[in-house]
Amino acid sequence: MARFSLGGDEDGSEGPSNYGPFPKRRRIAASIVYTSEEESQDRWDLFGDSSEGEEWEHEDEDDEQPNLQNEDEVQPTEAGVTSTQTGTDEPVSVTLADPDVLDCPVCLLPLGPPVYQCENGHIACSSCCIKMGNQCGTCSWPIGYNRCRAIEKVLESARISCQNRPHGCMESLNYSRKLDHEKTCNYTPCSCPHLDCNYVGSTKSLYAHFASQHSRSSKEFRYNCVIPLSLDSNQDHVFLQEKHEHILFILTRSIDILGSFVSIICIAQTSSEQEFFYDVTARDGFSTIKLKTVAESTPKWIAVTPGTRKYVLVPNDFITCDGLLKLEVTIWKDSQSYR
Repeated sequence: MARFSLGGDEDGSEGPSNYGPFPKRRRIAASIVYTSEEESQDRWDLFGDSSEGEEWEHEDEDDEQPNLQNEDEVQPTEAGVTSTQTGTDEPVSVTLADPDVLDCPVCLLPLGPPVYQCENGHIACSSCCIKMGNQCGTCSWPIGYNRCRAIEKVLESARISCQNRPHGCMESLNYSRKLDHEKTCNYTPCSCPHLDCNYVGSTKSLYAHFASQHSRSSKEFRYNCVIPLSLDSNQDHVFLQEKHEHILFILTRSIDILGSFVSIICIAQTSSEQEFFYDVTARDGFSTIKLKTVAESTPKWIAVTPGTRKYVLVPNDFITCDGLLKLEVTIWKDSQSYR
């Protein structure tokens, strides 16, 4: 069962060792709220008969006495726990005072099996143990040889909601898979790329928002048609919005001593299955530079960061005498039209 052992009795003392296993407090993960009744006895009466009879109520670990259950014991299930008193599934509420307690203290990413600990109890994920040369970053003792089974049990049992639940995602995730899921979640909200606008919503709502609120800041276009663009000397982006579907694209430009790095991105979830092909052409009257590729998708774009890994370098010689960079852009909706 995924429960931490805090050790000792309520008063901090140990029970007598010559009478077998002494009574233990219920183990908890962080602060688990059980819905069953409170325990009526905290200790055994170790001397003589009790006025209430000879019923000694205690709790033992499941692996020690699997067949002994009192009315407050619970059995783990995939969805939660099953109470032996009611025979129904009852949820366990877990409250973490520190949300980072299940993250690796070295790389700060969510922990996942295997988790290792040094002799002083400091933990780290397997990749960090290798990077640190199997030397604990806190106390310098060897680490990477002893598994921390308690934390691994917690990680295996812990379920967490996707951070996009307010936007419609109802997935219940294993904690160690949280980041991987959220990178490709279909419910990831998109942020408005317009400066000084904090709008966040689904792709469709964002496209409608941009069309109604920022239409003067974008250039309208149609698929499969050439879009002529002229960028001023210091202009680093152009918003492009399709006329009918209102899908939003951004032509990004990064100015360098060698010239201008130009690319196009689509504002959408990274998990979007729809691909948009495009080409960017620059001419100077004698030479032509052209890039043909697929537009990368991102739910959030920041003007100061590079737009994409795919780009074309347009030399400064292609800039006109009046300081304009003239480009011809075509965006295709599907690969059939692109070919």
